[in-house]
Amino acid sequence: MTERHLFEPGPAEEKLIAALDARIRENAEWIARFLTENHRFVTAAESLTGGMISASLVDIPGSSNWFSDGFVTYSDGAKAKRLGVDPILISRKTAVSAEVGLAMAWGALERSGADYAAAVTGLAGPFFDENGAEYPLPPCHEPGLVFVACACAAGAAVRRFVFTGSRTAIRKKTNLAALVMLKKMMQNML
Repeated sequence: MTERHLFEPGPAEEKLIAALDARIRENAEWIARFLTENHRFVTAAESLTGGMISASLVDIPGSSNWFSDGFVTYSDGAKAKRLGVDPILISRKTAVSAEVGLAMAWGALERSGADYAAAVTGLAGPFFDENGAEYPLPPCHEPGLVFVACACAAGAAVRRFVFTGSRTAIRKKTNLAALVMLKKMMQNML
């Protein structure tokens, strides 16, 4: 039996996280400038990132002028209650699906009154317990599977990713993907 341990970051992981943090900050600053210049607002609906996207945005000074609010909807019940995601949709497609990601984005947009919304749902891991036993994943799911959705009045888009690395790395990569997708939507490049 292979012995597994919870991830302990080493120099390579620390370098990756620092690079991700720099790109997250760069994209958040661009979004802040765009929203400020255009008098628009953004919101985020987050599952696996647990508020990271919102935090990366409000880290930018002046965010009260363009950040509406954030929704941390980790459980299926919270997705239904706070964002209006249909529990039947969650049951049929699972919480980690393109359909649920889009429903989260539309729900956040509607409930916040913002002009743009980003939503994320996925599996950050670890995918084994402290004894090394693997967690069973639903069919069609794999470690690091993430859906990022963005919505605005003009429409919505969702993208599927499969990220690798530690739990922290997967969550940071998801944060970056959401900000990049928001930026592209704002640039009308989606």
